[in-house]
Amino acid sequence: MKKKNLTILSIAMLIFFIYGVAKWNDGREKNLMDVLDSAHIEKVYFKRLPIKDEMAYNRQITDDDSLKELLNFFSQYTVKKVGDRDFFSEYPDEQFQFQLEYKDTRTTMPSLIERDILLHDQYQYEFTNGPVDYEWLEGFLKDKGEEE
Repeated sequence: MKKKNLTILSIAMLIFFIYGVAKWNDGREKNLMDVLDSAHIEKVYFKRLPIKDEMAYNRQITDDDSLKELLNFFSQYTVKKVGDRDFFSEYPDEQFQFQLEYKDTRTTMPSLIERDILLHDQYQYEFTNGPVDYEWLEGFLKDKGEEE
C-alpha cells in the first residue's frame, strides 16, 4: 500500500513540475519570430492600409526575398504574453493586420500589430522593446505587397 501511495505522490509531483515549467516558459519574454513560428511561414496576407473593417485581405507577400526581409524586421522585436485577446485600439491608424500561411497548410486567425501590442491566435502580447517602427512597416508593405 505504501508503495502505491509513493508512486501516486511521485506522479503528482512530476505533473506539477511539468505544469510549472510549461507555465513559466509560456509567460517569459520571447523573440517575435518564435511566437510567429517564422521558420514555416510561406505567405503573408494583409489588408491595404489604412485598414477598413469591411475590406478582405487584398495584398500578399509571397516572394522569398521580400518575406525574408519582413521576417528579419520582425526578428528585432521581443514580446511577452499578457493573456487572452482583450484589446482596445489606442492607435487605429497605426495597425498592421495580417494572416500567416504556413508550409504545412496551417493558417493563423487574423493577427494584428499595433505599436505596443501583438494579437496572435488566441493570445495578446506586449512588445517589450517597442514601439514597432510603423513607418518602415507601412513603406515596406506599400512597396513589396502584391495584389492578391
